[in-house]
Amino acid sequence: MVLGRSPMNEMQREESESEKAQAEIGSDTRSEPSPPASGMEINVGDFTRTQGLVKSLRLMLNNQVVVQVEEIASGVLDAGRKFKVGDLEQANIDIGRLYASFGQRVNQWENQARNLEQQMKMQAAKNPKSISIDAMNRMKSEQTAVRTRIRTAEVQFRRLHQGLDQAFTNFQRQPAAATSRKPALLAPDFLELFKAGAIAQRPQLVKEYFDIETVLKVHVSRGASGGYDIKFEPLPLLDRLYFFMKTAQLMRLEQLSPVVLVHNVQTDQQSEMKLSEFVRHVQSGAWLLRLRSDES
Repeated sequence: MVLGRSPMNEMQREESESEKAQAEIGSDTRSEPSPPASGMEINVGDFTRTQGLVKSLRLMLNNQVVVQVEEIASGVLDAGRKFKVGDLEQANIDIGRLYASFGQRVNQWENQARNLEQQMKMQAAKNPKSISIDAMNRMKSEQTAVRTRIRTAEVQFRRLHQGLDQAFTNFQRQPAAATSRKPALLAPDFLELFKAGAIAQRPQLVKEYFDIETVLKVHVSRGASGGYDIKFEPLPLLDRLYFFMKTAQLMRLEQLSPVVLVHNVQTDQQSEMKLSEFVRHVQSGAWLLRLRSDES
């Protein structure tokens, strides 16, 4: 027989699980890039709150959990980690899938709850003494408590889902417009030689016209309390030229956030990439450049 927990213990457990969830993605958000502006701002805290509420949901009947939601809570935690390192697209896909699964689990519990209530009513109609008023009241109180937790979790989950989807949609709609900044200062013949030369020759050509101020490095590691820490050495400077070794591209960095903006010197166009993609470029080799005639 499963014994019910007291309301005070239930409340303490929910608070404890919520606090643990806050720590699992990572409590240090000071170094996180700001998420994109949208009609509904989303941050890492929205993932941790949703995860905590779902984890403590407990879809119960007769003091027993009848529908499991732990894997949904774990999925929200994982999506939060992806959001934290700038993978907005995959985080959005994951949350959309998890939100749909959450609705299915809630419907599953509701069907079982209605069936149980109907069975008790039919049994009471056949034999009024077989079901006490206290038993009916306990059943209704339990279902009311579960539905209250469902509403609380659903509101937060829906907010996360809609806000994340809107943020991703906004980025998809943003045109890769030409930058209004001044063009990069290059030697008169450099760009023509750079475009015409073979990709394998570009690193040497860059060395002939530029000083390599530093070789950019990045360290990605698990945070002390979950999530990921991204540390650049040194921190990438905006409005500076970088040469990416793997793709042999010359880029000017214009924005460093979950979505990185770069200006492609070859095509004279602005483009976007995820922070995780920028990290991979740095891991494959990235030079911070300075014109040899540039004394700044």
